Amino acid sequence: MSERERQRLAALHEYHVVDEPADDELQAVVRVAAAVAGVPTVTLNIIDENRQCQLTTVGFAGTDSARDDSMCAVVFQSGQFTHVRDARLDPRFAANPWVTGLLGEVRFYASAPLVSPQGYPLGTLCVFDSQPGELSGGQIDRLRDLAKVIIALFERRRQARRNAELAAETERQRAELTLAVAELSRSNTELEQLAGVASHDLAAPISVVAAYLEMLQDEYGHLLDAQANGWISTASRAVARMSTLLEALLEYARAGGGVCRREPTDVQQALDSALADLRNALAGARVSVPRPLPVLEADPTLLRQLLQNLVSNAMKNRRPDRPCQIAVTAELSDAGWVVTVADNGTGIPPEERPRLFDIFVNGETHSTRGHRIGLATCQRIVECHHGRIWTTETPGGGTSIHFTLPPES
Repeated sequence: MSERERQRLAALHEYHVVDEPADDELQAVVRVAAAVAGVPTVTLNIIDENRQCQLTTVGFAGTDSARDDSMCAVVFQSGQFTHVRDARLDPRFAANPWVTGLLGEVRFYASAPLVSPQGYPLGTLCVFDSQPGELSGGQIDRLRDLAKVIIALFERRRQARRNAELAAETERQRAELTLAVAELSRSNTELEQLAGVASHDLAAPISVVAAYLEMLQDEYGHLLDAQANGWISTASRAVARMSTLLEALLEYARAGGGVCRREPTDVQQALDSALADLRNALAGARVSVPRPLPVLEADPTLLRQLLQNLVSNAMKNRRPDRPCQIAVTAELSDAGWVVTVADNGTGIPPEERPRLFDIFVNGETHSTRGHRIGLATCQRIVECHHGRIWTTETPGGGTSIHFTLPPES
């Protein structure tokens, strides 16, 4: 078998028409062909590896026959319309069993090839009669048109099957994605609960350790040498860091585990509450609000926490060589209000900005060392509001963190 024939058969089998019943439209085209040619018998022939399959017929009962016995198999590969007045007189067909009487007594014979859009001949639209006959040029043109209609119906059938397969695959993937999302949500919920429980349950023993270290320092510090007192101080600082980390973990868990209850919220009031909570840490820093802040649809508690974390982060990144200045602004954009907390601190290298909000990521050069849970919590709060958070460089040096809290749709 030649490579061309293998390709032709592959193209044929893509249509899934062999050994399949012809639909009403194909049957209608064959009936029209009989009327156009003015003959009593018409067949739609498909030729595969070994057979001629008569998909639908007019004037006789269709059947399959060997490809070697097919009249159409002799000429269909040419891709040309074949028109024979009397097949007994044509050397290509004179000995064919469809002419000799073994399978039929065909005299007049004409066939329009069925050629795929890729140029592969698939079979023929064949009109014939037991009496010699001829076709006019107009009849031949119409039969060619009907052959094209048949190919178009094949193509539509194939596309419908592909669409059904694609729809089934899409539905399968959608179901798998739904399961994956549900599993991820369940896993995230368990992790949030674990973080909350762990940080809450660990807070008590950490407080006990801190209290005993303080008592040890107060009661026996004067009896210990400098090295022992240094060890107590180091342990106390480690306990304080652990306590801060546990509180941050608990805050992170709360930010993702609760319900976001949105209502009109004054950003200025939320900022004032956040600054009140940070008043001791703000010593030596100046927080300015150059323009009035808007009212946004937000969860008031989460918005206060978001602003508090961003201002606190700016405080941690202050530069020792100049006073810490923090500006909170809001600008209306096409996406809604963009709130910005800008500082004049150490800044963040561009290569670190994409991972700034990842939890437990240490910066190589960024002055904020440690867990970054506060910024990860900020991202959770913004995402809970279906918003966006990102960072840029403050003109003149420092970091600007921007976020949007779009209205509920």
